[in-house]
Amino acid sequence: MNKTLTLTVHDLASDGHGIARSGRDVYFIPGALPGETVVAQMLERKRKIWFCRLVSIEKASEHRIEPACPHYKRCGGCDLQHLDYPQQVELKQQRVARELSRQGIEVDNWQSPLLGGQQWHYRRRARLGIRYHKANHDVVIGFRESNSNQLTNIDICPVLVEHPALDWKAWRGRLTQLEGVSRFSHIEILQASERLVLVFRVLKKLSTNDQQRLQSWAMELDIDIYIRPDDEQPLVGVNDQMSPLTHNVLGHDLSIHPDYFVQVNSEVNQLMVAKAKDWLAPEAGSHVWDLFAGHGNFSVPLAEDAIVDAVEVSDEMVRAIDYHAQQLGKGSNQDGRGLIAHKADLSNSASLAGLPNPDYVLLDPPRAGASACMDELIKRKAKRMVYVSCDPATLARDLKNLSHDFDIEQITILDMFPHTHHIETMVLLVPASKSSQGRRKMMDDRMKTKTKEKGASRGKSKR
Repeated sequence: MNKTLTLTVHDLASDGHGIARSGRDVYFIPGALPGETVVAQMLERKRKIWFCRLVSIEKASEHRIEPACPHYKRCGGCDLQHLDYPQQVELKQQRVARELSRQGIEVDNWQSPLLGGQQWHYRRRARLGIRYHKANHDVVIGFRESNSNQLTNIDICPVLVEHPALDWKAWRGRLTQLEGVSRFSHIEILQASERLVLVFRVLKKLSTNDQQRLQSWAMELDIDIYIRPDDEQPLVGVNDQMSPLTHNVLGHDLSIHPDYFVQVNSEVNQLMVAKAKDWLAPEAGSHVWDLFAGHGNFSVPLAEDAIVDAVEVSDEMVRAIDYHAQQLGKGSNQDGRGLIAHKADLSNSASLAGLPNPDYVLLDPPRAGASACMDELIKRKAKRMVYVSCDPATLARDLKNLSHDFDIEQITILDMFPHTHHIETMVLLVPASKSSQGRRKMMDDRMKTKTKEKGASRGKSKR
């Protein structure tokens, strides 16, 4: 039997697990909260890190609450429902501040977090697993359990958008009626402005009978259903006529497709785009770079006020931006306003060299960050930059690279994913003042001195 240990939790890890220390060892405990005294079972060790199971709570945090979801203890879709919402937001901001501090960046000008009015039923996009058990002729539909490949069967999900078609008990019954029930592996959900879309991932082609069944259910539920044969082939719509799909961003109906990246929280996305426009405040005739532009989530609203150079590596996204520019009458420089799509691989440091000089920059990179763009951004010396990040560690790394040339004017977190550990951060950067450049040089010199001293002391201890 694995050993148990009584520990005091002092922090949350990036994945929402409680962190405790004892001697030189670090313990990760899912479900534990800062300030709690818990009994944890030690399951697995990697060097000085133990991965544990929460056995009992000896002293509970004042911020601990009862989770709203009946599946929460097993389902891995959420990981912070046991923490009251204001404290979720506070700990997320602390996590970003901690990552910045590790890079020598101290921030004292935090703005109020951007929070949606709905903490529940906010998620318009998700992917659930499907597993068929032949022995019992039953189907499991749900999210993976935490740290496991096993699925949790769910009847409801309080973070997903509300829609009559999202009745998972009913879908389990429907799928067992199909000849190829064992061929289904995932179901993707997208709530567009007009209607709900379900995309079924199948491992082998479905029979005509099964496709007709799916079509009849789509008509009955008044939704669109697609089949995804594999990642290399296009989606196949089962409806006789598939509906055009859009989502609204600050009054603009942007065309989308089930394969497009769309922020899961529509309300917070609106707040985010509005804040980016407010911070950048571009004027007519100015040039704005929108890097990692996607289908135009930021580009189209920004093109109301300036000439936007939207940069994307995906051919499909470049076509989407071109389409939005034409549909919205922003395909050319009209009175100092316009939207122009550029195909470029932003992991290549030379990819931005041919673009006109920007007055303002908006970048919203994937989790890996935008390290390849840093030198070009420093060289171009924009008046203002807004960096939107979904990963505090890569954000801190990139801000460190920019820190000699840009100051953090404002910073805020956005809670795009309530009740989960995921964080979005927005930072407004302006050209560094001479005084801040001097302070930063002094801090860098001190850090270099400390690093040398640590290296020297380690050398002495080895001798």
